[in-house]
Amino acid sequence: MESPYTPPPRFWMRLFLWYCRPEIAEDIEGDLHERYQLRLQRQGRAKAHRRFIMEVLFLFRPGIVRPLINTRSNSIAMFQFNLKIAFRNIRRYQRTFLINLIGLSTGLACTLLIFLWVQDERAVDQFHEHKDQLYQVHSVFYGPEETEVFRSAQSVLGPFLREQVTGIQLTCVTSRIAGNQLLKVGDRTTKARGQLVEKDFFQMFSFPLQMGDPATVVAERNQVVLSEKLSRELFGAPQLAMGQSLDYQLGDEILSLEVVGIMEDQPKNSTQQFDFALSFEHFRDLQGESAESWGNYSPACYVLLEEGTDPKTIGDIITQAVHENEANSEDMGASLFPYTSLYLHNKFEDGKQSGGRITYVRLFSLVALFILGIACINFMNLATAQASRRLKEIGVKKAMGAVRRSLMAQQFTESTLIAFLSLTLALVWVALLLPEFNVITGKRLFLTWDLTWISGALGITFLAGVLAGSYPALYLSGFHPLQLLKSNLNSHQGDKRAREGLVVFQFAISILLLVAVSVVFKQIKYTQNMSLGYNQENVVRLRTDGNILQNRETFLQQVNALPSVTKATVSSHHLQRHYTANTGIKWPGKDPDLRAAFEIVHVGPEFFETLEMPLASGRYFGKEIWRLDTNQVLVNESAVEMMGLEEPLGTQLTLWNGNKREIIGVVKDFHFETVHEPFKPVVFYYDPNDTGYLYARVRTEHVGEAVSEIQSVYGEFNPGVTFNYTFIDENFEAQYRAERQIADLARYFAILAVLISCLGLLGLVAFTADRRKKEIGVRKVLGASVVSILVLLSRNFAKLIVLALLLALPPGYLLAQRWLDTFAFHTQLPHTLFAAIAGLSILLAVSIVVFQSWRITRMNPAVALQDE
Repeated sequence: MESPYTPPPRFWMRLFLWYCRPEIAEDIEGDLHERYQLRLQRQGRAKAHRRFIMEVLFLFRPGIVRPLINTRSNSIAMFQFNLKIAFRNIRRYQRTFLINLIGLSTGLACTLLIFLWVQDERAVDQFHEHKDQLYQVHSVFYGPEETEVFRSAQSVLGPFLREQVTGIQLTCVTSRIAGNQLLKVGDRTTKARGQLVEKDFFQMFSFPLQMGDPATVVAERNQVVLSEKLSRELFGAPQLAMGQSLDYQLGDEILSLEVVGIMEDQPKNSTQQFDFALSFEHFRDLQGESAESWGNYSPACYVLLEEGTDPKTIGDIITQAVHENEANSEDMGASLFPYTSLYLHNKFEDGKQSGGRITYVRLFSLVALFILGIACINFMNLATAQASRRLKEIGVKKAMGAVRRSLMAQQFTESTLIAFLSLTLALVWVALLLPEFNVITGKRLFLTWDLTWISGALGITFLAGVLAGSYPALYLSGFHPLQLLKSNLNSHQGDKRAREGLVVFQFAISILLLVAVSVVFKQIKYTQNMSLGYNQENVVRLRTDGNILQNRETFLQQVNALPSVTKATVSSHHLQRHYTANTGIKWPGKDPDLRAAFEIVHVGPEFFETLEMPLASGRYFGKEIWRLDTNQVLVNESAVEMMGLEEPLGTQLTLWNGNKREIIGVVKDFHFETVHEPFKPVVFYYDPNDTGYLYARVRTEHVGEAVSEIQSVYGEFNPGVTFNYTFIDENFEAQYRAERQIADLARYFAILAVLISCLGLLGLVAFTADRRKKEIGVRKVLGASVVSILVLLSRNFAKLIVLALLLALPPGYLLAQRWLDTFAFHTQLPHTLFAAIAGLSILLAVSIVVFQSWRITRMNPAVALQDE
């Protein structure tokens, strides 16, 4: 029985074939095989392997090794030849080249702009040296229906984690000081943003200090660290600020602080933006005994974990400590999330990160891919459509012995050349459009020549060139020479269907983008036109700081006395900003297991009347100025619903500090933060001495005059201090600026995607009409009208657009409805919107077909019927 054939070692055989001259490789390969089989039978597998390897190595000598330099020269010569052919084809088919150039350059420009934006979004908070071990502690509330996550934590966590928990390198608790704060050096006064931090802050975060020791700054109560910009503003130069003193008003107390450090200004891609840092001990001074309570969830807590420490373990330890130290806290817990992920993954669902700005990053990455794909599809369609013009060229090459690989190389050279020419034009587009793009996005993007940008741009371009040339290369090189020389390509219906399928695909994607943009714009318009539950028109808001804090009553009286002001009041809250909820409120009949969270708002006289918040029942606080109704509260409808009260008026609430308050009125629900969130339960109690904001409703016809008069009153209390104010309707619009920016970007890119698709359709229609000009000439000779010929040429393309609509609209509707369902309040999807998109798409496509076909239909039949 004949023994089975055993091949020699594959790696060494491939090595031999790689270095051996092609003209002698076959003969030597046969000898190697025979010698290996003979040794295998006589000496065994191991010895046969060793001798075979030695022979392969000994054969690596002059005369057998292929001339690598000549091969490289041949490759260069072939590349130069393909390049020359590519330029000749560009000159010969100029219309097709221009369509491809415009389409690809537009697609690349869009892709590069999106790449810049995505790169900037992903760079936020990535500059911290210890970013991989840096986590933020989040409080978790396990509700009856869902788990809620809050970015705040207990102030006592700092000492607890440092002293009792292992696996943590550093811990820091911080608290942002609301609004711009007053700082004074001699006669020089300015406002700046502040933050209370514990001593390890500058060792955990990469906010470099130009002067001062990161390990000791803000360790003492009277120390302060200034930014470089603020130090110049107060002292003239950073070096002059070190060791100097400044006055700072924190609450009702004026502190004398020593400058012990100068930090570099925060980069724009940092989520923490502040101008000075104080010791966290001031937080404990302001909060009093509650600062040491496990129920105080005001600050933020950060930890720097040691290598190998499981963040879930730390979260479980904190959760257990909360249960041990706070009564009725079984439904509270803690989780750790990577600090650098919180900017993009800032949305939580049922206790887990479930999206946020990362959704927009992924969306626009997908949009960039679609736009680039649509541009590449245009190239593929036009290249395969005009293949019949090059049939004889390719047929002759194949008949003369050209292998398929060389023909594919020629096509890839041409497509890659056009891609890189498109890149040049795309860079011009990007440079011209970038300033306007920055206005739309609110960013400061610019073209950089770093390795990431260059490699990204070249990689995207090369990918586009390969993608665009892949199908034409395979298509053109796959035919038999005889078939090519007979010009019998039109019989391949499969290729025609492939082109039509690509047209359907690119228009379906464009229509899907149009649906998405239309729905986003409709939702944004809906939210902007929603009633907030109070009248935000012509209401000025400003912080009551400086000397006003000791004279709130006098200041409010003077503002109320201004002729241009209809009403003014004070409040502890910025109504469009989230504050930590309080869970310590009790009422008669409360379920002991229910842990209800309420927003607590301190208000002054005529708060509800000033903001025109309507009552559902009961009454407002009294209108007399100051010290009235101190044992009474108002609540909103959501608070009544949460408490399950059928008759809320007269109900006694027990606050977290043991004080009892009577409900005297119920205010209709209003949007406390954004309209994306559901209504939240709110408790209002009268305490004008614990407020930080003034709200003044001004007369419509005297807005400018009112601002000047309020500024004058403010200047009497705080002479020389910058007067900062906002209108709450403008602040409301600013809250949705990011969404409008995203919507604007989506709109522009969707329009460009449609235009690129139309550009490809334009070229394909032009080619189709040109190929059928003899048929059209015959029909005209036989008496066909222009209209019938236009219908003939338009009919097939109209069917393709209708098919694209059928493929795009149903999933578009379902995805849009699913997206809208993520909002607590959202618009409805009218069928007229989808009908308008469908009608516009058909009208646009038919217009292009008719416009481009008109030239052929007007041609003299004699010219159309003439031979080549």
